Amino acid sequence: MLKVGGRRLQIHRRSKPARSSVHFILARNKNTAAARIAPVEDHSASAAVDAQAREEICSGISALKVVELNDLMRSCGLTQGTVKAGKISSLGTFIWDAQKLALSRYQNKSKNKRLPRSPAEIHAYFVPDEVVSIDIGYKNLAFAHVSRTGEVLGWRRTELLKEATFEPWTLARVVEEYVQNALPMIPASKCTYLIEHQRFRSQGSAAVTNSIMVNNLVEALLYANLRHISAHIQTVSPALVSTEWEPQTSEKEPNSTISNCVELKPKSTNKKPKDSRKEKKTRRCGGSEKKSQKEKLVSTIAQMDRVLCEQKQLTRTRHELLLSALGRSSPRARALVKTAVRDFDELMLRGTGSLGTLRDLRRRLIKKERTIAVVQAWIIASLASKSILSTSSNDHLDANEAINSTWPFVSGKHIEFAPTAAEMFCDEKKKDDLCDCLTQAVAWYRWQQNTISVLDQYGSALITRYR
Repeated sequence: MLKVGGRRLQIHRRSKPARSSVHFILARNKNTAAARIAPVEDHSASAAVDAQAREEICSGISALKVVELNDLMRSCGLTQGTVKAGKISSLGTFIWDAQKLALSRYQNKSKNKRLPRSPAEIHAYFVPDEVVSIDIGYKNLAFAHVSRTGEVLGWRRTELLKEATFEPWTLARVVEEYVQNALPMIPASKCTYLIEHQRFRSQGSAAVTNSIMVNNLVEALLYANLRHISAHIQTVSPALVSTEWEPQTSEKEPNSTISNCVELKPKSTNKKPKDSRKEKKTRRCGGSEKKSQKEKLVSTIAQMDRVLCEQKQLTRTRHELLLSALGRSSPRARALVKTAVRDFDELMLRGTGSLGTLRDLRRRLIKKERTIAVVQAWIIASLASKSILSTSSNDHLDANEAINSTWPFVSGKHIEFAPTAAEMFCDEKKKDDLCDCLTQAVAWYRWQQNTISVLDQYGSALITRYR
């Protein structure tokens, strides 16, 4: 207030213009009368840095060929696009998002709040300390809790529902109780939750079964409950996990890879058919083609049955080895049941479609037995490293299994199983569900190790200045 000529004048000061990048909020402390200044980030500046970093990353990987891009995406556990431009865009977005995730974990873990010296210093914090891998099923819901050091901290299968139900209230209550009571609750800065992505069709069938619909509902409810606790969630394709653990065979053994599909359509030839009426009628009806198709399927199924018997024999031998190492009595050996000849006769009468169904069933059974054999090899190597099992037991492992049993982040170290976890696995009837969630966790950790190399090579240097 000023007095001029007996009158009181009130002077209003002009406010200073606001800064362009950072604004300040005056927040008053409730305990004291002092005031503090809190910075607020400008989102427009962050968006500009995002666009510039993505452009820099995409320009760096655009020189790669399509085959190299596919290998790069496969090594990081990413699904591959169709065209090269789509691959570059999705891979560039993935690399920059991974760098920002590594930066947030660096800021949460680093004791001092100093600026990082290089992007590699940030990328070292990309992989979380722990991971919880979930294999979804409304009957058999399993999870594996694995640390970055290769230790299996938790491993469990739960029967979620007795029968499939579509009652929203029942499903919501059961999934909420499972998340609160069964799953470990770990903050997003230290753990990542992996959820197996569910399919919408079964073996390409047009029909959608009740079990598939309930599994999709359970998947959505899991996402909702985990997001409610601010968990960091990632979806995992089961097809990519299966590809990660496929046995490596030489080119001299083309028939050893059972996963290859048999061609159902005959190969086209340039030879013209003869003009006889009988052959014209056969070609018109497709009789010879259907007969050749059935013969191929029957030969493939017979070969699959031989491989399935060998895999069952292998898993049974390793199961007895683990039981003897744990001091447990082995159960009475059951004879291997081979496929009856009448199954082929009945299916051949029904047509080629039923043979194709039988082939797909054999492929799934072989995959399950191979997955169980992989986890059994990990447990054998772990018990042998702890002197619970003799080191000569490693002779049961081939070269690929010995390599797969080593942990990706520590050279020469095996995945660690507690004796109680090994006993639980031996007593478990549904071993395939436990194996699926564990192999998913280990495959994801291997992808993260590859991702760090990709970030170091193709990441943007702007991450050191990103706020």
